[in-house]
Amino acid sequence: MENLQVITITHKHVPLALIGKLHVDDEKRNSVLSTIKNALEISELAYLSTCNRVEFIISTPTYFCKGRQNQLLDAFKISGPDKATMLEGIVSYRGQAAFKHLLEVGASLDSMVIGEREIITQVRKAFDEAREGGLSGDFLRMVARKVIETSKKVYHETAIATKPVSVVSLAWHEFKAWGLKKDAPVLLIGSGQTNSNVARFLKKAGYVNVVVANRTFSNAVELATFGNWDACDLNTIPNREYQAIITCTASQTPILTNEMVETLGAKHISVIDLALPADAEAAVIENPIVRYVGMDVLQQRANKNLEIRAAELHNCHVIVEEAIADFEQLVRERDIEIAMRDIPSMIKTIRETAMGEVFAKELDQLDDASKDVLHKIIGYMEKKYISVPMKLAKQVILEKKSKN
Repeated sequence: MENLQVITITHKHVPLALIGKLHVDDEKRNSVLSTIKNALEISELAYLSTCNRVEFIISTPTYFCKGRQNQLLDAFKISGPDKATMLEGIVSYRGQAAFKHLLEVGASLDSMVIGEREIITQVRKAFDEAREGGLSGDFLRMVARKVIETSKKVYHETAIATKPVSVVSLAWHEFKAWGLKKDAPVLLIGSGQTNSNVARFLKKAGYVNVVVANRTFSNAVELATFGNWDACDLNTIPNREYQAIITCTASQTPILTNEMVETLGAKHISVIDLALPADAEAAVIENPIVRYVGMDVLQQRANKNLEIRAAELHNCHVIVEEAIADFEQLVRERDIEIAMRDIPSMIKTIRETAMGEVFAKELDQLDDASKDVLHKIIGYMEKKYISVPMKLAKQVILEKKSKN
């Protein structure tokens, strides 16, 4: 277990701009990591890289001291003040603490947003790439299996991820609650990343009568093509008596005016405003025909849901502690199996020496039937000499665990 070590560099202690210097392109990743593995004499290595963290997951009997961390940063050509900042911000874990850290990462208990499921996919990918690239072996395979298994258990058996906390997810929940028909006219103002995410929800749900409006017409066309919808610029929005408007632009002044709403809308219109500052002017928010949901409301719901997720941390940590105990037993059993893997060949050698040299004359005096019986007896005893010590060792482990 002490061979497991994790070198962690996250947004908590190192600026994001510096963490970016540790990211490696997919096509170069295996080559770079292979060089690091060989240079630092690491037995097994996996590399996890996300938008706000880099984790080097290592199996090696030698402690990964500050000197080796320094060499690790050298491999990324990081020097001067940047290196000093990173070395100061590195958090390293070993043994049980390293395994616990990986469990908390996989279950998103160590994420910027607790309960975000995306991290489990990233963790699985990191371990898969390490295995496929020949960087890791049997031990990290065991680690990966238990981390993924435990992360799934946390997500399925607790409420850590049941309440949405992203603005887009919350906005979509609001939109669905309105119960609009699939052919209801919907206006999407803005074609940035936020509305691109909204567009994915709209397309998946089957909304067909969507118009994408943007100052730059080509950007509107690009997003509209994604859903096979119509596109226009802000000055030529077609009048379809829209039942819903979703807006998110970078404008510093209101885009959605009261005049526009009354011109485009039906008797009642629902507006989701995801912009900061708001795209809708005050008159729109106060208009009695408008059902308005802005960022302030969505952020309040996000904060409340984050509190609910945080309340689930105790239940999550119970699962994590159980996983640590289970994995420690697996490691002990594996260590016994490794220690005893030479027993079969050793017993086979003893048998061959006994029958081929020590008792060769006595065997020659036996008839074929007697030799056959003797071979069967020795073969039976040989199997028992291999299996019995293994069973006894595992029994000792189980008894020790039950006493604890």
